[in-house]
Amino acid sequence: MEEQMELGSAGRADGNWWDDAKLKRVNAVVVILGCALAATTYRTHQQRLLDVLNHSFVANSHRIGKEFLPLTEVEAFFSSGEKESLVSTHVNKWSILFVAERSGGRPDRDGIPEAEATLLRAKKALPARVDIPPYILLGKMYAELQQGLVHVIDGEDVFLPMTDVSISPPLPTGEWKFSFVAINKHQIVRVEESLEVPKTPVPLARKTVRRKRKVTVSSRGNLESLGTGAGSPVLSRKAERR
Repeated sequence: MEEQMELGSAGRADGNWWDDAKLKRVNAVVVILGCALAATTYRTHQQRLLDVLNHSFVANSHRIGKEFLPLTEVEAFFSSGEKESLVSTHVNKWSILFVAERSGGRPDRDGIPEAEATLLRAKKALPARVDIPPYILLGKMYAELQQGLVHVIDGEDVFLPMTDVSISPPLPTGEWKFSFVAINKHQIVRVEESLEVPKTPVPLARKTVRRKRKVTVSSRGNLESLGTGAGSPVLSRKAERR
C-alpha cells in the first residue's frame, strides 16, 4: 500500500514537469503548416532554445522533448483566422517549419561555464534567403570561418540558427520580424546566399474567429447542423476549459 502511495505522489509531481525550478521559460512562436502557436517552451539554465530543438532537456529527472516539443500557455492562430487557447500541447518536431524566439531563448553569458566559453568559436555571418512554403525568410546564417552555406545545411543539426530575420508573408499572429529563428532544414525547399533587402510586408486582413468546441449530439437533426472543422492541423493537446 505504501509503495502504491509513493508511486502516485511521484506521478502527480512529474505531471507538472514545467514546475522544475531548474527550467527557464522561453517565449516563442512555433510555426507549423497552417498554424502559428504563440506559447511558452522551456530550456535548462545552460541551454539555448536551439539546443532543446536539436536534442532535449531534463525536467524532474525525466528526459523530455526528444521527438515532441512541449508547449504551455498556448494561443493557436490558424491561417483560416480562427484562434484557440490551450493549456498545453506537444508538437512533433518534424512537422515544425521554424521556431521564432520572442525572448528567453539564450542563457546569460555569465551562466556559461568558463571552460565551455573558451570553446566558443568565431563564425562568419552569411546573408541568406530561405524558402519554406508558404514563407520566405531573409536573415543571417552562420558558418565556420573556412566554410560556406553548403557546409551549414549539410551538418548534423536539424534546426539551424538564423538572426535578424524578416518573414513574408507575416505570421498569423501578425508578426514578421524576429532577432532569432530556428529553421527546420528538412522543411527548406530552397536556400541561397542573398543580399535581398527585406520589404515591409502588407499584413493580410484576417477576421479572428474563436474556434468552437465540439458538441456531443444524439439526434440526427442536430448532427446535420454541426460543422466538420476539416482542414485544420491536428495537434496533441489539452484544451483549456472556459
